[in-house]
Amino acid sequence: MLCSLGGFLFKIGKTEFERLNRSLKFNYAKRDRLGNNPTYHAIRGYEEEFEIEGRLIAKSNSSLKKLEDIAKRKTPVRLTLGSGESLKVVIEGINEARSLFLKDGHYTKNSFKIKLKAYYD
Repeated sequence: MLCSLGGFLFKIGKTEFERLNRSLKFNYAKRDRLGNNPTYHAIRGYEEEFEIEGRLIAKSNSSLKKLEDIAKRKTPVRLTLGSGESLKVVIEGINEARSLFLKDGHYTKNSFKIKLKAYYD
């Protein structure tokens, strides 16, 4: 298992992803001063974001349907990485691109990008 997102499993050979990006955003308030450089003051905590990118080749056309259903609930879910790290996240969005279509309308290549934000109660 590469990771689990709200019960949806990313597995090698089934629904693997190619990249997992993590970013931290620290919040500051800027205060301009006359005749001097601005000052910055730390406000609130920080935001932690994740982005999962992948490509499914010759998989079922409904491979990501379960993940879509989980995201449509719009509730926090658990992200558990293969390393054992686990935290609650909200699914901000799913982008999907389909290509390499066959005569019957099915596609053989499905690229996806999932945006997540850490959720702290």
